[in-house]
Amino acid sequence: MGNIIIASEKLKLFEIVENWAEYAGYTKEWAEKFWQDLLLNTQVYEEFLYYVDKDDFLCKYSYNGQYITDIFIWEMRKFNIKTDRGKNYADCDKAEMVLNAFRTMLDMKEDADKITNAMENKNGGDKL
Repeated sequence: MGNIIIASEKLKLFEIVENWAEYAGYTKEWAEKFWQDLLLNTQVYEEFLYYVDKDDFLCKYSYNGQYITDIFIWEMRKFNIKTDRGKNYADCDKAEMVLNAFRTMLDMKEDADKITNAMENKNGGDKL
């Protein structure tokens, strides 16, 4: 019985990933890669599952001292710079920023120093 519940949770979560990725303009391949990486990183998976369930960040895990909220705020700053505004208005794509924040958190496992440096020392407009 337990396996059915877990499989159901993962199927629903994968559907959400696909829907959010499509809404954000990402390809199906992007969503599948994101999902595969999410499954391989149980800590980020738990953070993402919590966000989807509660519409809030868990902030239980960090990489190089960076929690998901820190990464999300960095994504907001990058969006503000890209749109040349100091504030997120109604056209702000929260789904895209959330996906990008979790993508960055997944990427931190491979290159935490480079990403942390960009977050702490750059204005947010520079590419990694």
